[in-house]
Amino acid sequence: MSVDTYEDIILRDISETLYKHRNHDPAKLAKLVSVAFGSAIGPGKSHEEKRRLALARGSLMQQELKEAEGGSLSSEEAARLLGISKTAILKRLDKGKLLAWREERLKAARFPVWQFDSDGKLLPGLREVLECFENQSHLDDWAKVLFFLQNKSRLGDKRPLDLLRDGDLSAVLREAEAYAE
Repeated sequence: MSVDTYEDIILRDISETLYKHRNHDPAKLAKLVSVAFGSAIGPGKSHEEKRRLALARGSLMQQELKEAEGGSLSSEEAARLLGISKTAILKRLDKGKLLAWREERLKAARFPVWQFDSDGKLLPGLREVLECFENQSHLDDWAKVLFFLQNKSRLGDKRPLDLLRDGDLSAVLREAEAYAE
């Protein structure tokens, strides 16, 4: 039985992480590995450099969330999909019954495609989960999007979105209540 060297352990950890995210764009993964290396191992950085790196990582993550599971729809497209008016869709958004983020430049709402099922209806259970996030000012739109798309150890390393698609609302609600605290 051979003993792994320090280098073997590090290489295995990096390889496992890359394998876990193998379905993502390889160019983005390479850029993220570079950013991670620079921030973790690179020479001492000034506070301003660390802040810029953190902002860059945040921007990359935000872009990945925007593109995940089919991207997003404009308010007009989402309204058409649900067969309602643009005013009605924005009212549902304001009441916390739909999920969207605001584009910085235009302040236009963008609705993640994944919150709708293949029949163009709201994903069953989504409204109930969003209710857990009502009145939680510490959870912005991105925190809510991240909740649905991030693997959770308490959910067997599955994403809440996948469990909703499988009809396991109760497990997702428990996780959402814990996330909202």
